[in-house]
Parts: sequence; structure tokens; C-alpha cells
Amino acid sequence: MTYFTFRFRTFSLLAGAIVLAAGMSVSLSAQPQPPAAPPAAQDGFVPMSELAPREMLPATPLVFYAYSFVWLALIVYVFTIWRRMARVEQDLADVQRRLKQGQGGR
Repeated sequence: MTYFTFRFRTFSLLAGAIVLAAGMSVSLSAQPQPPAAPPAAQDGFVPMSELAPREMLPATPLVFYAYSFVWLALIVYVFTIWRRMARVEQDLADVQRRLKQGQGGR
């Protein structure tokens, strides 16, 4: 295992832990408030801010986790493709160098 591979694995584990911790903190802070008792019927105008609290989508944390997973997977995928392309370019440079030196293999 090269130093670069070790650093990448360490970085990816750290990034995954940060995303997981951020997602957990969002889901813990987004707990729904207990519903307030509706006020008695009134004859006059009642502003919206005094009515029942806004509904909270119960799937919000799951959507956050899904988007986090997709972005993390995309970043890892692009990084692995980048590394593979660098390896192919290095192999091509080696082949070109050998051909220029006259070691064509024939």
C-alpha cells in the first residue's frame, strides 16, 4: 500500500465520519415540537403565525442522508476514475519511452 493510498483511505474515512455526524446532528435537532392545543373558535381575524405550528416532513433526515450518500459516492467514483486515468497515462508514457529507445519488443 502506497503512502497516497493510505492517505486517501484515511481522508475518506474521516469525511464519511463527518458526514455521518452532521446528518445525525440534523436529525436530532429536527425533532417535531408537541402540537399546541388549538385556540377556541374566534370571530375575528387570526394571523397564520398564531395558528397551529407548521407541519414537518418526517422524511427530511432520510432525504438528507440519501443526498449525502449520493454525493459521497460520486466524489469517491470520480476520484477512483482520476487515479485509474493517471495510471493509464503513466503506462502510455512508459510505452512511448520504450519505443523511442528502440525496445519495441519485436
